[in-house]
Parts: sequence; structure tokens; C-alpha cells
Amino acid sequence: MSSAVPKIAVIGRQNVGKSTLVNRLFGARAAIADERPGVTRDRIEFETRWRDRTFALVDTAGYLARARGIEALAAEQAERAVAEADLIVLVVDVQTGITEDDARLARRLRRSPVPVLLVANKADAEKDMADVAAMNRLGLGEPIAVSALHGQGTGDLLDRLVDLVPETDEPEDLDEPRFVIVGRPNVGKSSLFNRIVREERSVVSEIPGTTRDSVDSLVEWPDHGRVRFIDTAGMRRGQSVRGVEYYSFLRAAEAIDRAHVALLVIDASGGFGTEDKKIANRVMQAGRALMVVANKWDLVEDKATLFEDLTASLRPFAEASVVRASAIRGQGVHRLPPLLMDLHRRWSARTPTARVNEILGAAQRERPTPRTAGTLHYATQVLAGPPTFALFGGAKPPGPGYQRYLENRLRRELGLQGVPIRLRIRARPPRARSRG
Repeated sequence: MSSAVPKIAVIGRQNVGKSTLVNRLFGARAAIADERPGVTRDRIEFETRWRDRTFALVDTAGYLARARGIEALAAEQAERAVAEADLIVLVVDVQTGITEDDARLARRLRRSPVPVLLVANKADAEKDMADVAAMNRLGLGEPIAVSALHGQGTGDLLDRLVDLVPETDEPEDLDEPRFVIVGRPNVGKSSLFNRIVREERSVVSEIPGTTRDSVDSLVEWPDHGRVRFIDTAGMRRGQSVRGVEYYSFLRAAEAIDRAHVALLVIDASGGFGTEDKKIANRVMQAGRALMVVANKWDLVEDKATLFEDLTASLRPFAEASVVRASAIRGQGVHRLPPLLMDLHRRWSARTPTARVNEILGAAQRERPTPRTAGTLHYATQVLAGPPTFALFGGAKPPGPGYQRYLENRLRRELGLQGVPIRLRIRARPPRARSRG
């Protein structure tokens, strides 16, 4: 495992549900979870990915005061996990309440040099929420309520973990284009996938992948070489999603993180709905390029109006393009391979620094930066996949509106429609005043 991957140590006393929580966050039953205390004795690392960030979850043995024998050895492993961690997650049991072991651990962690996140597990019902607030007495900040058993609150927990772990600039492996097919249930994803791989490829292999139960297909396209496709279950997120549906959502979200380009399939007759927008937003957050396939186009009556509406709806999503298709009839599917490869090329491209500065200069001449921010003097692309630009100068970063203006200008000039752009604005430090 790369040392650049941040480590999150999951600790707590025995039988608070640490392994169940790790399994839930990892997306598979990887750690042994049992109602009997003390089942986990080793520290076990599981590398996972969320919102385009890779990190390692470290499951540890339950803390036990005055441990002896094998339990003492297990406690040593937990201590090492804490010492090496970039973030510590203390798990407590809401239904049991604060015990002396919880209080001892909290006292030690309040002196920790790394961030500590308090997770109140087994908040399975509304009545448990009052007991969650009582966990504030541990002095580790506001607890995050979850039910590892049922999946409640774990998506919010993953978001919080990603916010707290240190960032690493790990370059993407862009040599093998990776495409993921996503969308709501019953929009024709599998039919489209079958059309793509049957008409334009020879399947080299099917690999049960790191996405836990999803299948990657390696496809040989005659004019483009080998590419990887990841098919996913329908994505639907809400309070009603439980059990298998919840795991399907997590696997699909993780598949987006692993891919380079997302092919969002929608039911053309239903337009670009709220759930479609949530999926498109998830793709943008992950920094993946986006293309929309309006499937079942043959069933649409007012085609011109719908296409115009779809194009307008996609402007906030990096001005992604729409491909009209019918997976059942095969219409429009032949256009996808060259369009997808071109989108991948643009997502992974690097722009010379001189060209970036030319665009920045022209943009500021046409619309100067706000006076309170100051002029940006220099820009360069620091990463590809997605294109990430560092901009230097000014007293402070300009506001979101001006940053969107620069992002849209770069997108238009560089042909990055469908490609999310990241800006890192580094203002110059203020000069110290001379005392004469």
C-alpha cells in the first residue's frame, strides 16, 4: 500500500460495532463482525475510495482496560494503528451509553495531535437520537450518528472522513481509458452496455473487480485499442434505500471514482430529472468527465424541444453533451466510441503554460478581477484528469462568481465541454510595512 494513502484508525471498546462499520464503509463484508466481544485481534487495513479520494480504513481490536495475554497483544496493534493514523475515529455505542472505557479513551484522544471524529453507532431508531447528544460529554466534538447495521448516516460519515483526511496529489493512471455507465434503475443501462460491447469489441476478459461484486469488462475497440467498462446497478439515494440497494449505491459511487469518464444514461421520455441531476453532480464532485445518453429517443414525440431542454439543463454540469440513442434498436450507439475516446483525451490532456496564461490575460482584460482581490499574474496546469490549474497573484482569491467566469473561459477556449475544471488560486502574501 502506498505511504501516500491517508490512514483512518477505527477504534473503540469491545462490541461497539467497529468491524460492522468498517464493512459498511468499505462496501463489503471484509472484516469479521460478530456479536461476541473481542473477535477482531489484528489491525486490518482496507483501502477504499470515496469522492475521488483514496484512504485506508484500519480496523482494530476492542479497547479493554487491564488487558492480559492475547488481548494485550491485540491492544498493542491498536496502539500502533493510532500512532500511524492521519485521522482517528472513536466508535461508541449509543444504546449502551458512555462507559468507563469510553471515557478513558476519550481522555487520551483529547490530547491527540491528529484529528479525532466521534461516531455514535447503533442509532437505529429515532428514539436513539436523544442518546446521541449525550455523547457530547466525551469532549470530542459533536458526534456523528450512524447505524452501521442498517447503513443510516454512513454516507454523511464518508463525506466527513474525506473532508478531514489530508489531501494527496496522486497522479491518475490515464493509460487505460476507463468508462463507467451510471443512471437510475430501469433506464436501459444494461441494454446500452450490451450494444456497445457487442457491436464494437471483442471482450478480452471479465474481472470481478475492486468495486466488490461489480464486473469490469475489458473491450478491444478496432480503432481505439483496449478500454475498460464498468457497468453499475441503478443509483437511487434516499432514506428508503436499505440493504442490497444501499450496497449497490455505494458500489456505483465507488465505480465513478475509479473511472475516468461517466456515461449517464437517462430515460429520454422522462427528461433530465432530479435523480439524474444528483448523479451528474456526483460525477462532477469526483472530477470525472460526463456524457449523457438520452436513451429511448425513438419514443420521444417533440424531439427538437426536448433536445433543447436537455442541452440547457446540462450547462451547470460542465456543459456536457447529449447523445440521442435507442439501445433496443441500436440507434446512435455507433457514435459513442469516438465521442467517448475524444472526451477521455480532453479530460486527460495537458495545456502548455503559455497558452493558459494567454487565456488568463485575455479574460482579465475583458473582465478585470474585483478590485479587492487584485490581478492574477500567472497560471499553469498542475494536474490532468481532471484538468487542474494553479493561478498566482492578487491579495486574495476572487469570489465564486469570478472563479466560475475563469472556469467557463478555460472550458470554452480549451474545448473542455463535459470536463470538470479545478482552480487553485494562490494569492501572494501581503508585504510587511516598512518602519522607515
